[in-house]
Amino acid sequence: MLRQGLCTLVVSWSWITFVKNLWNDGSGLAFDDAGDPTAYFRVHLLLAVTSFVLGTTIGVMGLRGVRAARRAGA
Repeated sequence: MLRQGLCTLVVSWSWITFVKNLWNDGSGLAFDDAGDPTAYFRVHLLLAVTSFVLGTTIGVMGLRGVRAARRAGA
């Protein structure tokens, strides 16, 4: 269970690459002709940021749990 939290931490950091790719998107999905962000961009940015924050929080909790278990000798 604790290791799942650590895995969540690693996976959540992959969203950084997704946001970079979204920001540099040239297909017209992320930005309209005027250069303004589209709804697609806003929704996916919100999803990425939310997943990143929650995943990092869960990962830190998992890391703290592993450290506590090692100190307790479990």
